[in-house]
Amino acid sequence: MRHTSFTHALCALALPLSLSLAACGDERRPANDTEKDLVVAVLETGLHLHDTNSNERITLPPGTETLIGLVVDAVCSAKVSTVTVGDHVKETLVFDCKDGDFKGNFSRELDHYSFDLFARTSLDVTYTGDVTARKDFVDGFVELKAIKDLWITDIGVSDRIDFLGIQRDASGCMIGGAMKMELHANIPGKKVDVSTDALFGPTCGEVWVRK
Repeated sequence: MRHTSFTHALCALALPLSLSLAACGDERRPANDTEKDLVVAVLETGLHLHDTNSNERITLPPGTETLIGLVVDAVCSAKVSTVTVGDHVKETLVFDCKDGDFKGNFSRELDHYSFDLFARTSLDVTYTGDVTARKDFVDGFVELKAIKDLWITDIGVSDRIDFLGIQRDASGCMIGGAMKMELHANIPGKKVDVSTDALFGPTCGEVWVRK
């Protein structure tokens, strides 16, 4: 069965969220179970952002915690500042650890999170993001870049995820919006460029990928 008309309807909903969403003119097919599992796992990156007590080590999105563990020990703490915005508080944590080997900032205001972090390991790693994350809605982006200048050439990896107005019902099932993922790698003898996206809904469990 062909889903051309339904795909066009989904694309019409997604395009106002992001004009960069790829392949909206292409036909779509239902995602298989493996593809669905991958999409859901990636989506959790945007949903695991949460509040933290200022006297505790902050919990960051998956991947960042691993990155911190490479360069920062438990005694590294953040400078915390708060500012009142209307009826709520915006909290900002600033890191500068191990002589600059890990630095950057992380801010939270209600359900909005932004961060710009840097770590010096065998590669120079930056992790940036700007995400609105609620149980019923996720929008924004996270991007990880790791690079090393080898004089003759650079090696590195960049990975970006765009959450495009993803809607979730009361049970946590995705019923609208889209997500785009891009991975680029330049390593000795190999170059990787991968880009994929998925549309969700309109009913629970429906995930549409490019044919």
